[in-house]
Amino acid sequence: MMYNEQFRQQFHFSPKENWMNDPNGLVYYKGEYHLFYQYHPHSSVWGPMHWGHAISKNLLHWEELPIALYPDELGQIFSGSAVIDKQNTSGLRTSDQEDVMVAIYTHHGEDNEKQSIAYSNDRGRTWTKYQGNPVIENPGIKDFRDPKVFWHERSQKWIMSLACGDQIQFYRSPNLIDWTFLSTFGSEYGAHGGVWECPDLIQLEVEREQDKKWVLIVSMNPGGPNGGSAIQYFIGDFDGTTFTCDDEKDTVKWADFGRDFYAAVTWSNVSEPVWIGWMSNWQYANQVPTNPFRSVMSIPRKLKLRRQNNELKLVQNSIDLSSLYKETIRLNDNLALLPLEPKQIELKDLQVMVEAKVKENNSSSLTLTLKGEREQLQVVFDRVKQEIRVDRTKSGNVSFSEHFASMDQMLLEELKDFKLIVDTSSIELFVNQGSSVMTELFYPSEQTYTLEWAATDGEVHLSNVSIHHIESTWK
Repeated sequence: MMYNEQFRQQFHFSPKENWMNDPNGLVYYKGEYHLFYQYHPHSSVWGPMHWGHAISKNLLHWEELPIALYPDELGQIFSGSAVIDKQNTSGLRTSDQEDVMVAIYTHHGEDNEKQSIAYSNDRGRTWTKYQGNPVIENPGIKDFRDPKVFWHERSQKWIMSLACGDQIQFYRSPNLIDWTFLSTFGSEYGAHGGVWECPDLIQLEVEREQDKKWVLIVSMNPGGPNGGSAIQYFIGDFDGTTFTCDDEKDTVKWADFGRDFYAAVTWSNVSEPVWIGWMSNWQYANQVPTNPFRSVMSIPRKLKLRRQNNELKLVQNSIDLSSLYKETIRLNDNLALLPLEPKQIELKDLQVMVEAKVKENNSSSLTLTLKGEREQLQVVFDRVKQEIRVDRTKSGNVSFSEHFASMDQMLLEELKDFKLIVDTSSIELFVNQGSSVMTELFYPSEQTYTLEWAATDGEVHLSNVSIHHIESTWK
């Protein structure tokens, strides 16, 4: 029954058993995507943190490997990143056949966090901790963690983004060992409802423009738009020393308005920006009713920027899932929906992707419902209120936490198209070619579900409607 337990997602990564949270050390090398992650190997609730490890050749089929990093006398192994030191700036390379892979992570001791490194000369299979750890001592900051490192071509130095309370600090190094403080960002910008975590500074192309901008990604807990943990981002410029934000100081940009997308960071050593996030929320992550595993990663998502109404937005789209389609149902190319006349399609299982385009000049609302006999999960595209609502109050088991039965909202001026990815106990909703996104967990208990389409206040016309049944990647 392994990987077939109740609530186990079938085409998302989860560990065989026990607790997982933030993705760490995302790096690509010699045909393998490495996914390290916060892991507690002895319990299904958060505890002493290790780095778990999995690899994939296509970001869909994953192989779980032995634990990479264990706690030691300096503390637990908290979040961080990994890079390929192609020029051997660190001097830690010992193999003629392999580049050295260097992990940069937080050592979490009691009331003291500092940054350390470890290295691997066999494609991440075995690791040696640097004897001179830590490489950055704690300067007297309580929350001082989650180093994300990249090679900055212009300055020919390694750059580190580090979460410090509710700000981000930047450091520079020629060799991943000796680090110099550069600057601080964030005291007057963005949302400050909680502690800032898991930063990532990346350069992204602007769609249909010959331009790139720097994007600073920052997770925050609590203070998200619908409660609990969430991810915000800032767009601007980075000159090798300082990040300068283009937006007004009180502007807040959320990457995902759902309750269950957190700590997402990008893979290093790749040609196209791709990130993955932890699908949960710190309000209830320790209580979700899964066994023997607890927690799952999102679908990997490609990133870019898009200009809308003269404002830049982060755009996310899932990686290509077509290799997993086992059956595709295409509906009438001009699917007309009328109020009080819903259309239903019986689902063989809850591993599907639904996508459609919405005809222009339409002023009515649309509701999609995953419906059992007593349970339902609803996604409402409300044209009147100009918002999307995900209602999971009657979605199955909601009793394990007072925070879970929620009605979550995201503003949306118009609906042009959508893609809804459903996998056993999660949904990922990408709207208007990925410019608006919501990710939500739910825990259904019934055996049979239908997908119901309904117009609520006028006629709705859809085109290019497809329902793809998706096969398990665990088989």
